[in-house]
Amino acid sequence: MIAAMPVRAHRSVVAALAFLSILPLSACQKPTRAQYDATNGWSTFGTLVETFREVDPEITAADVGTHAGSNQRVVLSGFVADVCQTMGCWLEIEDDAGAKVLVMNKDHAFFIPRNARGRPVHAIGWVVVEEHSVDFLKHLAMDAGRTQVEIDAITEPKTRTIFIAESVILPPGGLEKAPVPLPAETEVPASDTSMTPATAEPLPAEPTAPAGQPATTGGGNW
Repeated sequence: MIAAMPVRAHRSVVAALAFLSILPLSACQKPTRAQYDATNGWSTFGTLVETFREVDPEITAADVGTHAGSNQRVVLSGFVADVCQTMGCWLEIEDDAGAKVLVMNKDHAFFIPRNARGRPVHAIGWVVVEEHSVDFLKHLAMDAGRTQVEIDAITEPKTRTIFIAESVILPPGGLEKAPVPLPAETEVPASDTSMTPATAEPLPAEPTAPAGQPATTGGGNW
C-alpha cells in the first residue's frame, strides 16, 4: 500500500502518476488505417489531419447516411470508382458492396491525379447533404467524360449526400502529377468547379484493382 511506503518512495509514486496523467491522449490511441498508410508512404493530397480510431469513425460508402450533417470528422475508405477528368477536383469512392459516394475536395483547394481510378483510397472529412442544380449535375457528367446523350438526359436537380474531403490519401507509384490550384481557384466554392481543362501531360494507363481486394489495403503489417 502507498500509505505504508517511506516518504521518499511515496513521493516518487505520486510524481510518476502525475506524469502519466499529463501524457498526450494520442499516446494511448491507435491511428486509423488512413493515418497508418499516410505515415508509411502513401501520397496525401490536401491537408492531412491526424486521425485516431477512438475518435474518428472509419466508414465506407454505405455508412455515409448515418453521419450526414453531424459535423464529425470521419475517415472514408474504399476504391476510386471515378475521378474528375478536367482538373481532379472530385472523385467517387466505392465500397466492396458497390455503394458509391461523391467526394468533393474542400474549398476547391487541392486536386488529385486524374488517373487514380481503381486504386484503394482514404478520404478524411465530413458528410453533408446538398442540393445540386441541373447545370452542376451536367458539369459533373462532363468532368467524368459522359456522352452527350447522358448529359442531355439530366433534367432534374438532386438532393445528394456527399463527402467533403480535407485530404485524400492514395498509394504511391504510377500517379500523374496533380494540377496545382491557382490562388483564385482556392476561393471558388465546390459547386462552381472550373470547367477549364487542365494543361497536364497525357494520362498514364490506369491501374485496375484486383477483384476482391479489401478497400483498406496498405503497406506493412497491421
